[in-house]
Order: sequence, then structure tokens, then C-alpha cells
Amino acid sequence: MKQLLIIMAVMLMTACTPFWQTKPIAPTEVMWENRQASLRQMNDWSFRGRTVIRQDKEGWNVGVTWQQQQDDFNIRLFGPFSQGAVELKGDDVLVTMTFSDGESYSAETPEQLLAEVLGWLLPVSALRDWVRGLPHEAIKIDEKTLDEKGRLATLSQAGWQVEFVDYVPLEGNDIPAKIFIEHPQLSIRLVMNGWKVGK
Repeated sequence: MKQLLIIMAVMLMTACTPFWQTKPIAPTEVMWENRQASLRQMNDWSFRGRTVIRQDKEGWNVGVTWQQQQDDFNIRLFGPFSQGAVELKGDDVLVTMTFSDGESYSAETPEQLLAEVLGWLLPVSALRDWVRGLPHEAIKIDEKTLDEKGRLATLSQAGWQVEFVDYVPLEGNDIPAKIFIEHPQLSIRLVMNGWKVGK
């Protein structure tokens, strides 16, 4: 009888444990591997948001919309441009920047184009992965940390330090809603909303 009472007490205590205190069954690294596999399949997506870019002693507050379809991307920047909005459009072969007055420039990579035209050292190719909560596949991971749900918390790649501040649910995944990016010459504060998956 005494053993039965003990078993019942343990069961009641377990049943009364708040759900937010329950620990995930899978280790964080296993959950992380599952997350990566799922997010890598998310090739058509879009979001809108705002970013604060600081380089040396200058700073810009920029609105942004980003549409990605496989390798093709269309990024529109709104804000500190006398010409109005700037459109960055391209793929893995050629990228074109067009201002609202029709003036355009082209280069092989978005990084090269932004550096030559605007003087910005933005890691656009890496951002395509970082905004989904993934490391950039083309460069080595120097260091990473995961949260209790197996999501990236911090990431270090090629001198860039990325902090994943907030996530939101999207189509069965958790997607970053805010990321902070630091580099010795540049800092980016990016807030994303209006996430959509699909064309």
C-alpha cells in the first residue's frame, strides 16, 4: 500500500509539472540537425523589415524587402538615398543595382556591387542563410552556440559575429525575427517581419 501511494504521488507530481518546464526529448544538436535539413529546403521566401547599418563613423536607417526564389533574389532598400529606393536584383552569376532614376550598375556579386557603388561592406550572400537561421554554407563555421530548442543563438564565420536575438514561428519552423551582426568595420541591426514562404 505504501509503495502504491508513493507511485501515485510521483505520477501526480509529474502530471502537475508546468509544460514550460519540460525538457525537449532530443538533444539540442539532434534538433539542430533536423532544423538545418528543414530550413535548407526553404528556397522560396520573402520578408520585409528595417535595418540600421553602421560603418566607421557613418550610420544609415534602411527599410528592406527581400524576395528569394531559388538562386534568384530581389532586394529593395529604402531610406538614405537621394535617388530614392535602390533595387538589387540577380543570381549567383550576375547582380544589377538599379536606382529609381533608372541608373544601374552590375557586378558578379552583391558584395562587390555594394562596395563599389555605395561603399558598404555588406555580406549579402551570407545574409541569405543567416536570415533563415542557418550558417552560410560557403564558409567555415568558427564557432556556434544553440539555444534549448536547437536553434542558432550565436554564430561566428569569417570575422562576422551573428547574434540571433528573436525567432517567430513560420510553416512549422522557427525563423529569425531579429539578428545583430558585428564586424570590426561594420555593424548591422536587422529586424524582419512579414515572413512568407513560397512564390
